[in-house]
Amino acid sequence: MRGEVARPARWLLALALFASIAGPSCAELPHVEGAGPELRSPGDVLRAQLAAGLPHVEGAGEASCPELRDPGDVLGAQLTADARANAKVRTFVQAAKDMAVVSVVIEAQVADACRRMGADLGVPPAQMAPRDEVGGQASGACGPVSAAIDAIFLQGAEVGVMLTQPDCEPSGARCSGSCNVELTLEQIVTECDPARLSGYCQGRCYGPCDGRCTGQCWGQCSAHDAQGRCVGQCDGKCDGGCDGTCHARCAGTWQDPQCSWIEWPPSGDAECEACCRAHAAVHAACTPTLVQARVVQGGEMASRLVATLQANLPALLHAQHGLGRRLLGDAQAVVQVGAALPRLVGGAGARALACVAGAAETSKSASERIQVSLRASSSVTGLVGYGLTDQ
Repeated sequence: MRGEVARPARWLLALALFASIAGPSCAELPHVEGAGPELRSPGDVLRAQLAAGLPHVEGAGEASCPELRDPGDVLGAQLTADARANAKVRTFVQAAKDMAVVSVVIEAQVADACRRMGADLGVPPAQMAPRDEVGGQASGACGPVSAAIDAIFLQGAEVGVMLTQPDCEPSGARCSGSCNVELTLEQIVTECDPARLSGYCQGRCYGPCDGRCTGQCWGQCSAHDAQGRCVGQCDGKCDGGCDGTCHARCAGTWQDPQCSWIEWPPSGDAECEACCRAHAAVHAACTPTLVQARVVQGGEMASRLVATLQANLPALLHAQHGLGRRLLGDAQAVVQVGAALPRLVGGAGARALACVAGAAETSKSASERIQVSLRASSSVTGLVGYGLTDQ
């Protein structure tokens, strides 16, 4: 049992007093594959990693779906001939790929920030070794740091912080149009309610005709030939040739058919739109987290704690709030899409189904890695009164 300590209330009071004051720039960032030395912000690191492609992580599923591994967007990929299924699958694969990349970046930023804080506070490196679990780099590094900070506060140290939280704007344009399906002429004809189908019929029209009807008119006809056939405007249904727009049915070939409304299956685009939102959220533009800390009470260890918070809290808070908490809901939505897609696109073909299976595995691993990293980060930030504990 730990003794009751009032430090969280004092910390929050300091936050309330100083939150509007600008702080310093972000600390040095962890090395992530694809991020060169010229990169200066967490956003730069993430953009570089997204462009480089999915790093090798457990559960990546790239063996069954190379598109998960390859750099660049999957939004233009042709994974199946079924247009609707292709829109769902490719946006899902892209979202799963994005979440896998960002989960690795979150874990790396959290682990690196905690390791540097641990080094500053005298925690032996061996105590911060990775744990044998998804997200184990973050959980292994932050646990001992949390214990070290707790010990400093139990000795009576108090600190104050100036903080500006990140502000993020999702990039909706990145996924614009990805869920809009370009139907073939055959799909328009077969999937449209006949009452809403129209076009020029090269053959025999069965239904209303906007032009001249040549044949049988079920209704009033403006002109007839010597045999009594309709050769004029038919106020009703035409059974024969139509030199204007034919509605409903064509025994022949439709030319430029139009459907006033195609009734998609219930929530037919919901999966695609959920993945599209996740993709846009990952590519959000965020302002940096700014932090400035000061000693309120305490000696050498309080000063060391303030110095390491000043240097490393920006990266830790960016990973926890600018990325992790902001994206966790989208990551979980992508996992749900992965569970539903096999039933919705079961006839899409082997390649599409392999990518669905690989991306489902990837998205589950990414969601778990984000959650573990969040818990690791909040074990440190929660001690000093910032944010709620991530369960």
